[in-house]
Amino acid sequence: MLSRIGLLGRIMLILMAALGAVIVAAIALGRIERTNTRTTQVAPYPRLEQAAGVIDLVTRAEPALRPTILRAVSGLRLHATIQDAPPPEEEGMRRLPRAEAMLRAFSEVLPRPEPSQDDGLRALANPEGVGTGSRPVRITARLSDGKTLVLDEIEPVRGLSLTLFGLAPGLWIGILGIAVAGLALLGAQREMRPLRRLSAAAEAFDGSPPAGPIPVTGAPDVQRLARSVHAMQERVAALLQERSFLIGAISHDLKTYLTRLRLRAESLPDAEGRERMAADIDGMTDLIETSLAFARGTTVSQIRGRVDLADLAAVEAAERSALGQPVVLAGDEVAEATVPGDAVALRRVIANLVDNAVKFGRGRVEIAVEAGTDSCSLRVEDDGPGVGSAEAAAIFSPFYRIEGSRNRRTGGSGLGLAIARQIAEAHGGTIGVCAGRLGGACFTLTLPRAAG
Repeated sequence: MLSRIGLLGRIMLILMAALGAVIVAAIALGRIERTNTRTTQVAPYPRLEQAAGVIDLVTRAEPALRPTILRAVSGLRLHATIQDAPPPEEEGMRRLPRAEAMLRAFSEVLPRPEPSQDDGLRALANPEGVGTGSRPVRITARLSDGKTLVLDEIEPVRGLSLTLFGLAPGLWIGILGIAVAGLALLGAQREMRPLRRLSAAAEAFDGSPPAGPIPVTGAPDVQRLARSVHAMQERVAALLQERSFLIGAISHDLKTYLTRLRLRAESLPDAEGRERMAADIDGMTDLIETSLAFARGTTVSQIRGRVDLADLAAVEAAERSALGQPVVLAGDEVAEATVPGDAVALRRVIANLVDNAVKFGRGRVEIAVEAGTDSCSLRVEDDGPGVGSAEAAAIFSPFYRIEGSRNRRTGGSGLGLAIARQIAEAHGGTIGVCAGRLGGACFTLTLPRAAG
């Protein structure tokens, strides 16, 4: 039955069960408390004034009325009897002279005896019983006919509010409500656990075929959602594989035709025309290779290693300097700027940024590496015209070029920065551009630092 209830229904059941538990507990505590209300009055009873009044009433009344009076004054807290002789004092009881003096002061019939006289009045306390050291639990008074009036305090039955550490029922209901709310929260958290697993699986999906199905647990609608997400991942992975196969086939066929064109161009008698055609074929081949690399989305290996950005930057600067390009390392020397990633792909990012800086710079390109606590960054600056704020985001779009002539010798293919951003995001990093201190553009690659 529970397996057919949806997520919303389960959460509602948890909340209703929690609310019902609090209501039942409140009703039960209320009934128990009302039952014991009369027995939880803990005022010192019998009060000395009342005890003195009972003594006066019994003393003044006729002997025939005494049984009626005793029944009238006896109750849940007091038991009044008339005995022929004073009851023996129990072990541990002691007299309370001050209480006896107060009884005489409150009474209208008790005499004020001399210190050597005994009028039969006793106020006894039992420190280990229901009374305290200053409250009597038994009062005896000698009547005019020689009999003794005995007033015994009955030990009260303590109510629930006094047995639960002395706290009021309302407070215990509040504590119970908090406890039930905590259990309800745990129940709701348990029902939301499959959604968290599903969210983690969706975030970890990178287009590759899923290793296995997403664990299907929880409410039926959550199970349907998990199966749907898994099916969608399989469809997306299949489409990406088909695209890779299609791109590979197109690449193979295009290269075949380009090879034929190059062979035919070599047979042209006109040397100048032959060189122009070969240059166009080379440009077309380079454009196809770059476009295919971006479209495949396979520029980043799934295997991650520890890559030192400082080493990559030093190697790139050294090779560019050897080629006669104005590329230098700047800033403080960084001992270690290790990031997790694909060294080949990250080297390509640096190469693309440097290519862009050399192409648009006027005569100086600087590479700088910084290592922070949680991230490492690499900056490539040039002294060229820079990038306007309106174009700062657009230049990372595929085939976008600031130089609008569409000449590959001056503007490139428009895919270098797009590929750089693709690789940076695949590594969990970012890439951005701003105004540099050399007067041109400053591209910054930021990647999370490797742990340990």
